[in-house]
Amino acid sequence: MWETKVMEIRDKVKESFMDVPVEKLNEKPSPEEWSIAQIVLHLAGAEKRFLTLALESAAENQSGTCENRADLSVFDDPSKKLKAPIEPTSEFQKKEDLILALDESRSYTSRFLELYTQEALKNRSMNHHRFGDMPIWQVLELLGKHEQRHLVQIEEVKRRIL
Repeated sequence: MWETKVMEIRDKVKESFMDVPVEKLNEKPSPEEWSIAQIVLHLAGAEKRFLTLALESAAENQSGTCENRADLSVFDDPSKKLKAPIEPTSEFQKKEDLILALDESRSYTSRFLELYTQEALKNRSMNHHRFGDMPIWQVLELLGKHEQRHLVQIEEVKRRIL
């Protein structure tokens, strides 16, 4: 299910800023908020970190049990602000560079999906810095919910700067 959703959400993320002038992509709605470019770079960096962790955990070939899914409901309410572990750069970004960053990070997800199936990773876990032990396959839900949350943020930033 999330295998398809992450692809659809990513397409929506890309579409969300295609009509935004490059100057506006780099404009923050306020000094303490992120620009659309920073949000996009954050998404690319997070995907790379999430999927690197999943790929490394899957490659360890350790069997075990992970019966508890991580509670990802924190992503469901965009009004609740979360602190990102890594701040994206505030350097000026071109649209092409943002697309490239998203495509490069998506290669990690594609590799994961090429190498593993949900059944192959059944009961296998990874340890996420915020959610603790979670099933490796749940990384796709984590990625999808994270991007969906920031897609809402992108639309809000657009509304405020355009």
